[in-house]
Amino acid sequence: MSFRIHYGWIIVLLSVLLYLFGGTLNQAFGALINPLEDKYGWSHSSILAAYGISAVAGALLSPYVGMLNDRYGGKFLLFISVIAFLIGAVITAVATQVWHIWISFGIFMGITHACLNISLITTISYWFDKQLGIAVGIVQAAQGFGPGITTLFLTAVLPILGVQNTFWFISVGGSVIMCFLLIFYKSTPRSMGMTPFGSNEIPATSTPNSDPLEKIRQKIHARAVQGTSEFWKLVAVHHLGCVSHAVMMMQFIPIAVTAGIPYSTAGIAASMFFTISSITRFITPAIAEKLGAKNTMFVMFLWQAIPIFFLIWSDASWHFYLFSVVWGLGYGGEGSAFAVINRQYYGMGSFGRSYGWQIMGAGLGMAVGGYIGGPLYDLTGSHTATICFSGGASLLGALIIFSMASTRQILIPDWESQLPQNIKT
Repeated sequence: MSFRIHYGWIIVLLSVLLYLFGGTLNQAFGALINPLEDKYGWSHSSILAAYGISAVAGALLSPYVGMLNDRYGGKFLLFISVIAFLIGAVITAVATQVWHIWISFGIFMGITHACLNISLITTISYWFDKQLGIAVGIVQAAQGFGPGITTLFLTAVLPILGVQNTFWFISVGGSVIMCFLLIFYKSTPRSMGMTPFGSNEIPATSTPNSDPLEKIRQKIHARAVQGTSEFWKLVAVHHLGCVSHAVMMMQFIPIAVTAGIPYSTAGIAASMFFTISSITRFITPAIAEKLGAKNTMFVMFLWQAIPIFFLIWSDASWHFYLFSVVWGLGYGGEGSAFAVINRQYYGMGSFGRSYGWQIMGAGLGMAVGGYIGGPLYDLTGSHTATICFSGGASLLGALIIFSMASTRQILIPDWESQLPQNIKT
């Protein structure tokens, strides 16, 4: 008896590896702040500006990346991400002024992150008709344990090799590995003469194509999607969820240190919530696919919001360890069901354009949340306002989700009626 693995699962594995080698540096940016301060004497806020620029750049590029993904396929965008990654890492290795990392991390790593975030998830959606939630969950899990691994790697290697040697190693090693992985990466099942996993036929709209008729289908489907109020609510929800957890990603360690917790202990606690988030990043898409994405997302947004407020009274190490365990589960599940809710609302079709807008909302949220903690602390002299701002953003996101339509039926069942007569299926 022969046993064959559907190539869609190979794409899942390749997606995980591509994200691990190219997409985790932005998330682990906090590990670079102290080494850069110590080596160059740059201020905390000027270093953190690189992260904000990266988030804004990735956000503004996301709609265009989505359109390019629909037109040329995920593999093309991933090749662009490898080039941007290489340039960004090399500039970081030779940086001598703070504005150098504004370019290296702010621009080039922003491009890398936008291309990876959109291309990996949209490609997965093309390869799976059934078990999409599990496939997306595996890739989402990498966005949890990946930054945790990268953080541990940077904190172990930077004191030994220094910033310049570490980034020469990252630039060459990471780029070579990603180029090797792309040899086996395929944008769609059709490119291999296959059908999506669980499907008996290839949906005409599931593959990027240079055919003018296919472009018309993609544009009309995207127009129908963006004509629903739920689409724009999803953009807002993604924004608010990312505002909330970006605050914690950047400010958790300062909050803990201000409360009297040793820096090393705070760092371990921070790596814990990254790693623990992998659990719900993996299972949330599958739960959303089975029980409905709207209700699943509502619960996860509340789960991300409520524990944050307990940081106001936290002053012992075990408080922060406990927070990392509880909050990490909500943080992991908050953004993991977007691919599923898009499928449940809009069915099979052009996904890159619409998801690009949602990623733009998320990226701007990461920029706001990643930066806002500094000014709030400077103005108030404490982290209380920052904590309330973070928790409040998630609560507002939960309220918007509550107002959205049920995912029990597709919102645009008749979108093909808008097609010209000669290309209707």
